[in-house]
Amino acid sequence: MAKLLQPMSKNNYPVSVVISTRKIDDEYLKHVSKMFSHPKTEILVYENEGEYSLPQLYNVGLRDSQYDDVVFMHDDLTIETVNVTKKITRLFDNNPEFGIIGIAGTNNLISGMWWQDRASMFGQVKHEHLGKIHRNSYSGLLGEDLKKVVIVDGLFFAVRKSRIANGFDEGFPGFHFYDIPFCVSNYLAGVKIGVTTKITVVHKSIGMVNEQWKQNKELFETKFGAHLPLVAIP
Repeated sequence: MAKLLQPMSKNNYPVSVVISTRKIDDEYLKHVSKMFSHPKTEILVYENEGEYSLPQLYNVGLRDSQYDDVVFMHDDLTIETVNVTKKITRLFDNNPEFGIIGIAGTNNLISGMWWQDRASMFGQVKHEHLGKIHRNSYSGLLGEDLKKVVIVDGLFFAVRKSRIANGFDEGFPGFHFYDIPFCVSNYLAGVKIGVTTKITVVHKSIGMVNEQWKQNKELFETKFGAHLPLVAIP
């Protein structure tokens, strides 16, 4: 684990950033620190060769993080938005009923495949594949508003710890379904979840399902099937 701390800023308050990675890359940490921009950004990076599932590791991040606003992000993202810290803290401050904010999600969760209903998806994410970058626009730009959803995708999302009800469900092994059960359990507990288009990232992966994803999907649908479909109340 590496922790990068820097001096205080007068303009806004800092956030914590939690990343799981196979090997710590100092250059990548510099990129993350630069784009979050706050001089006291706390970056918690955990080397994880599969010893821990993402729910286990993210729960450690929740406990270790010193700030109320915590961002969870993949280690294969290029952040294009500057001053990310201020954007996140403002979104939480301006929307005091929301406890979880992501950059892609749905307001109609039919099954464990959250993208099943394309018309109910919101947000925008860029993907890099075979040297080319394309933008997946699940919705139009949302401006300063948050779109209320029932789950957000786990590639990049933030929580305000004082507003969430539950941590990550460690009953899901590996690196799939750390995000959806977390969101659903909190949503069912009354936590509001939103999507923003104020933050742009490039995901250096197109995302693939495998056997573990299928097994965790079945587990999710067994645990939460009674609540599906789950539709966000406007």
